[in-house]
Amino acid sequence: MRYVVFASVLATTLAGVAHARCTDPRVPEVRASIAQSCPCTGNHGRYVSCVAHAVRSAVSNNEIDVNCKGAVVRCAARSTCGKKESFVTCAICDTGTCTNGFCDDGTTACMDSSQCPPVLNRCSTKSSADACTARGGTPGSGSCCDAACVPSPSGAFLE
Repeated sequence: MRYVVFASVLATTLAGVAHARCTDPRVPEVRASIAQSCPCTGNHGRYVSCVAHAVRSAVSNNEIDVNCKGAVVRCAARSTCGKKESFVTCAICDTGTCTNGFCDDGTTACMDSSQCPPVLNRCSTKSSADACTARGGTPGSGSCCDAACVPSPSGAFLE
């Protein structure tokens, strides 16, 4: 019986850890530092591996919270670094909505959805800008973690 209770408590504790969110404000600073030490050329797998090693060191040196380690590596994995030159990030944007006087971003006041900025729905890397636009996306570069939607004068979305 004690083992069942212990296992239950352990599972609950680990579940809380597994769902912890990255809230460390130092993430952009650490990502910028890692960008200096991990070349964005050559091989994508090597680039992601370099980032993984660098972020492990940053955690060890208390430069970033351990809960952010995975987020930083995911940013590297969802980037064009080390991929062929034609690769792009592909941002799929949705029209923003107005609910109870505020847009999706939670800060922009609105009377209706026409006053709301577009919202990033999802982002991935594609082999070319044409492959991205064929899926209704907006091609960009770098990492999907940096993708954002900006309305263009024509009403389309730009990254």
